[in-house]
Amino acid sequence: MTKCTRVFTSLLRPLSRCDFQSAVKGLKGDFKVRTLTCFDLFKSMIYALVTGCYSVREIETSMRVNKNSLYHCGLKTIKRSTFCDALEKRDYGIFRKVFYDIVEKAQMVGTKAHKKFKDPLRIIDATIISLCLKQFDWAKYRKAKGAIKLHLNLDGDTLIPMDAYITTGNIHDVQRLTNLSKEPGVLYVMDRGYVDYKSLYNIELGGSYFVTRMKRNSTYKRVQDNPHKDDGKVLSDVLIELTGPITKTYYPKRLRKIKYYDKETGKTYEFLTNDMGRDALEIAAIYKERWEVELFFKWIKQHVKIKSFWGTSMNAVYSQIWVALILTILIWINKTLDGITASAYELMIMMKSTLLSKNSLIGLCTNISEEKPPDDFCQPLLEGFLC
Repeated sequence: MTKCTRVFTSLLRPLSRCDFQSAVKGLKGDFKVRTLTCFDLFKSMIYALVTGCYSVREIETSMRVNKNSLYHCGLKTIKRSTFCDALEKRDYGIFRKVFYDIVEKAQMVGTKAHKKFKDPLRIIDATIISLCLKQFDWAKYRKAKGAIKLHLNLDGDTLIPMDAYITTGNIHDVQRLTNLSKEPGVLYVMDRGYVDYKSLYNIELGGSYFVTRMKRNSTYKRVQDNPHKDDGKVLSDVLIELTGPITKTYYPKRLRKIKYYDKETGKTYEFLTNDMGRDALEIAAIYKERWEVELFFKWIKQHVKIKSFWGTSMNAVYSQIWVALILTILIWINKTLDGITASAYELMIMMKSTLLSKNSLIGLCTNISEEKPPDDFCQPLLEGFLC
């Protein structure tokens, strides 16, 4: 590692410039572009996300103040009009393609990751990002409210996104379930909002398992009782067949229904799965892993700043979200390759103030030392200043 390495270039190390330019060339992103190319726009957006800039004016001012350090990081100062025009015209499909390229690289890095269960775990869920309908008139959600929805397939073992879709808020979660569950030989876990028996049967036909919660209005008949431990947690474990006139045609095979009592929360859950081999307690443990996707949504909203946007067009909003997802994977790859024990949140805090400095991500973590507490004889002086 050379002495000229900057924290910003260290962050972008896993990103292949050839793959990025391939995505740009495929969608003609730099056609007749003179000032701000797609790659320059991407780097500027990464800079703005890490430093926590809420507005385009803040991005412009921050980069102008640090213009002496931008060159060594491959960055350049931008104008607000140029940046906004680029967000409006550069196809967000470019960043979506880069996202899937970096996901493939993350999968290669995480091949030796510890599996929580026998099969790879995939968590499917969606989150609403509220928008002002007057400014984002294309993002119709309700009569007087705008929103977009991020549909996500999260790797339950490495906690990185494997697949994603961005839609307007009025698209139901189930409509993206088939697209998010095409991988064979894995274990999908999802909330009962995704209970669509036709889509669940496609998962069965694809050679994968699913764990979800039973809908209250489901009609079925009990076929067989499975033996289970009488420990007060598993209340029942039965095989069922759907009896609804439509649902039984959508899912003609038997399903397994487990009634589980959680002593920590005092709530009773009914799980629905096509996995006939695992223990009932393990099925409950699998569903508990679904909480990881909620933590991921909380992380990306609060710390990667995707609740406020730099543009009002659909292309600008979608581009910012795809770049935010890319940033989370870049952080994960760097943490894994360098063996960094600091959390992603701590890395974001450290990068925010040292992004353009001569250092690396691993250097930021190794150079931190606990501050020595002040000597006792200095305390009276401090008390004097506080009076």
